[in-house]
Amino acid sequence: MAGTPFHTNVSLAGFHFEDFSLTFKLTAGIVAADVGKAVAISAAAANTVKLAGDGDYIVGRLATVEDRTIEGTLVGAVELKFANTLPIKVGQVVVVGGSVVGAGAGEVKPAGVTDLNANMVVEVVGLVATVVKL
Repeated sequence: MAGTPFHTNVSLAGFHFEDFSLTFKLTAGIVAADVGKAVAISAAAANTVKLAGDGDYIVGRLATVEDRTIEGTLVGAVELKFANTLPIKVGQVVVVGGSVVGAGAGEVKPAGVTDLNANMVVEVVGLVATVVKL
């Protein structure tokens, strides 16, 4: 029997683990266009994340941004566990089987030393890496 013509590709991009999505305060300057970027812990204030800077350990992926100006705060949901895409910094070569760290502005670059306990790259298409962080 011939195989079915569909379900021939596997993609791990776009998986969400709702139990591991938490609300954090966001540093000033983060906007809705930053959704989908890598974030790191900010030492500026408790319970706060920033866009992942150069060499930063990635704690999660920004899922939402809520500007609560009336309350004087900026908050967002952060996926602490995910299988989804992260933007690669121009000029960086990220490879399948490696892991990534922050490259600045929420983009990623290859980790100096692969640490599959931190995250693992499972696909690279152009300047987008599909990363699994469990």
